[in-house]
Amino acid sequence: STRLILLDGYAGNVIDSFGNFVVRGNYVVGAVVFLILVIINFIVITKGSGRIAEVAARFTLDAMPGKQMSIDAELNAGVIDEATATERRQKIQKEADFYGAMDGASKFVRGDAIAGILITVINVVGGIAIGVVQKNLPLNEALEKYTLLSIGDG
Repeated sequence: STRLILLDGYAGNVIDSFGNFVVRGNYVVGAVVFLILVIINFIVITKGSGRIAEVAARFTLDAMPGKQMSIDAELNAGVIDEATATERRQKIQKEADFYGAMDGASKFVRGDAIAGILITVINVVGGIAIGVVQKNLPLNEALEKYTLLSIGDG
């Protein structure tokens, strides 16, 4: 979509419609609403989910030795057999792997949010430059056009 915005000054009906929905004719208000949405996405959702995944992974890994010793104690006492002990150990390992993967995925989502912010800034700045220099648009028209498309894309 960045290529379409910068080359053609148009990126399709969905992006244009979303940009118009957020902006609603007032570009300052639209930019503020978009900024609020970006802040909510980045700070609340990304950092919150990252912290939850990090804490869950830490608690799971901290509890792992105790769970392993409990399985060993039950096995030594004859309460469970070797097959049950192996099954329980695999379950503990899967749980640890899951929470570790969640922690990694949350870091990916954070990086994706940062990349989205950078792409939006590049679209606005690059679009204004292309609009004014290459397409000979007046500054305010280039600002409106590329800001609307960038907000719709973001």
